[in-house]
Amino acid sequence: MSITNKLRKTIVLSGAILAFGMAAPAFAQYGPGPGYEGSGNYGPGYSGQGYYGGPGEAGWGAYDNYHRWHGARWWHRHQIMWFYRYHPEWAAMDSSWLNEDGDYDNDNNWHNAYWWHQNNPDFFYANHPNWISWYPNWRNSDGAYDGQHNWHYGQWWYNQNPNWVSSNHPNWISQHSNWANHTEPNDHRAVMRTENEGSARTREQASNQQNRVNEQAVANQRNEANRQQQASREQQNQQNRVDERAATNQRNEANRQQQASREQQNQQNRVNERAATNQRNEANRQEQSQQRDRQQQATRNEQQATRNQQQATQNQERATQNEQRATRNEAQAQHQQQERPQQAERQQQERPQQAERQQQERPQQAERQQQERPQQAQRQQQERPQQAEHQQQASHEQHSSNQQPAQNRQANAGHEGGHQKN
Repeated sequence: MSITNKLRKTIVLSGAILAFGMAAPAFAQYGPGPGYEGSGNYGPGYSGQGYYGGPGEAGWGAYDNYHRWHGARWWHRHQIMWFYRYHPEWAAMDSSWLNEDGDYDNDNNWHNAYWWHQNNPDFFYANHPNWISWYPNWRNSDGAYDGQHNWHYGQWWYNQNPNWVSSNHPNWISQHSNWANHTEPNDHRAVMRTENEGSARTREQASNQQNRVNEQAVANQRNEANRQQQASREQQNQQNRVDERAATNQRNEANRQQQASREQQNQQNRVNERAATNQRNEANRQEQSQQRDRQQQATRNEQQATRNQQQATQNQERATQNEQRATRNEAQAQHQQQERPQQAERQQQERPQQAERQQQERPQQAERQQQERPQQAQRQQQERPQQAEHQQQASHEQHSSNQQPAQNRQANAGHEGGHQKN
C-alpha cells in the first residue's frame, strides 16, 4: 500500500471519529418496550437513535427498524406508546397533546395514558376509554364482549356477575382487589373527576408555564442542534475538500504510474517484436540454407545416380565387348589351331625356295653395299655439324628440366606412366 493511500485512510478515519464525537450529544437511544409489538409496516418494535433535525426533517424524529426516518408527529400518530415511553420530551411540540394523551393525578402531576393504564386502569377506562386505541390488545386482557358484541371493562363484568369473573377471569380479581369494595364504579369515577375539575385553573396555569418552558427548551435545543449541524457540515466540507485533494493526487499518481507502466510495456513490446523478427529472419535464413543444401544434395544425388547409370552402362558395354573379344579370340584360336599344320607344311615347302633366293641375292647385296659405302661416308660427313648443334640444344633442355619442381616432374612422370599403361 502506498503512502498516499495510508494518509488518505488516516484522514478519513479521523474525520469520521470527530464527526461522530460532535453529533453524539444530540443522540438519544430508544427501543421497544412491553406491549409495543404490533403488526403493520413498521416492524416488530423499533431500535436506533432519535435526535433533532434528521435528514429532510425539521424537528425531533428517529429511524424505524428499516432505517426509515420519521418525525416526532409521525411517531405520535402511529406509535404513541413508544413516543411517550422513550421520548416524552417530544410532547412539548404540541400543547394539545397534554389534554389528549394524559391527565393529572391528585398531586397535580401529569402522566400519559400508558402510565395511567399501568398504575390506575380503573381511572383509565372510567374517564378516558378512548386511550385504549394506544394498544388495542388491551381489550383482550382487560375486558370481554357481551352477547351483543359490546365490549366492557373487567370491573363492569365484576359488578354484573362476580361469579362469572371468578370462573373465567380470576386474574382480574388478583390484579384489582379494590373491586370488591367498589359496588358502584360510578362513585369512584365521580370522585376522580371532581378532584380533577377542582384544580382545573391551577392545572391550566401550570400547563401554560410548562408550555413556555418547553417551547424555550425546544428553541434552545433547535438552535444548538443547528449550530452543531452547521459545524458538522463545515467540517464535513473541509474533510471532503481534503479527501478530494487526496483522491486527485492519488488519481494523478495512479495515472503517472499507469503511463510509466504503459511506456515500459510498449518498450518491452518493441524489444520483444525486434527479437521475434530477428528470430523469424534467422529461422528463414536457416530454412533457406537447409533448402539449398537439400536441393544441392538432391542434385548431387541425381548426378551421382546418372554417373552410376552411365558407369553401369559402360560396364555393360565393356562386358559385351569383352565377351565379343573372347568369342573372337576363341574363334581365332580355333582358326590358328586349324592353320598350324598347313602353315608348317607351307613353311617346310618354302624353306628350299627361300634358301635358294637368299643364295642368289647375296652377291647382289654385297655389290649394293660396295656401291653405297662412299655415299654413306659422304652423308655422315655432311650430318656431323647438325648432330653437334642438336646435341647442344638437347643439353640446354636437359638443364632447364632439372630446375623444375619435383612435383612437376612427378606429374609428368605420372602422365607418361598413364600413357604407357594405355
